[in-house]
Amino acid sequence: MKKIHCHWIKLIFVATSWFSCSVSAAGMPIALQSQLDSLLPEKARQALLLIPDPDRKLLAAQGYLHAGSHLESRWSWSDAEIKAFEGSPAQAELLADIERVNATFRAANPGYRLYFNPKVRSLDTQIAHWNSNASVALAASQLWRQFEKSAWFTDESEKLIATQGLKTWLLTTRTETKSNLATPGLSLHGRMHAIDFQIQNDKMQLIAEADSKQIETVWKAQDWAERLKRAIDSAGPRFHGPLTAPDEPWHYNYTVEGVSP
Repeated sequence: MKKIHCHWIKLIFVATSWFSCSVSAAGMPIALQSQLDSLLPEKARQALLLIPDPDRKLLAAQGYLHAGSHLESRWSWSDAEIKAFEGSPAQAELLADIERVNATFRAANPGYRLYFNPKVRSLDTQIAHWNSNASVALAASQLWRQFEKSAWFTDESEKLIATQGLKTWLLTTRTETKSNLATPGLSLHGRMHAIDFQIQNDKMQLIAEADSKQIETVWKAQDWAERLKRAIDSAGPRFHGPLTAPDEPWHYNYTVEGVSP
C-alpha cells in the first residue's frame, strides 16, 4: 500500500485533501481527539472536555502524560473531598502552621502581615485559569506550531504510529515558553499542598501579590522574597520552597507527615 504522509493537525483516517479533515465542534481534529482519549485516564479526559481551544487542550494533555502513574495521587480533590477538609483536623493543623509563620513574619516586619487564600483551588477554578492565562496561551501556541511541523503518521499502520508516536512526541517535545500554571487537576493547591503567601500592610492593603509582574520590582527589589523565606525557615518546617520553576517567591509547598505533594 502506498504511504501517505499528512500533518498531525490534519489527522484523518481517510484522507483526500487538506480540507477534508474531520474536525470536532471544539476545533480539535476528531482523530487527534480520539488518540488523546486512548492515551489518558478518565479524569484527564473529562478535564480536556472543558478546555475549548485545541492548542491549550494539547498542552494540557502533555501535562497529563508527564504526570504518568502519579496523576491519580496528585489529582485535585472533588467537591466532596474539599467539603470534608473544611473544618477538619487537617485544616486546623495547616492554619496553625500558617499562623506560626505569620507571627514570626509580623515580629520581624512591624506593620506588615501575611495574607493567603484559605480555600482549596478547585478543578473548575484551575480550568478557568488555564483557559484564560496568557502564559498558557503562548506555550500552547508554540506546542501547536511544533506539532504541525513535526508529527506525522502513515495510513499503513496509523493506529500504532498515531497513538504511540503521539505519546512519544508529547513526552519529548519542549516549548521555549513555560506556562506559569500547573496543568488543571495537577496543581498542589487543589489538595491544599501549596500556599501562595502575599504581603499586606496594617491597612489590609496588598503590597506584594502573587503576580509575576511584581517579582523583580516588588518581591526582590523590596526584599519581600527573602523576608518571607526567613519567616518560613524559622517557623514553618512543613513548608518547602519557594517555587523556582516557574519563579514564584510567594509559592511554598506544604507537607504533612505521611503525605507528600
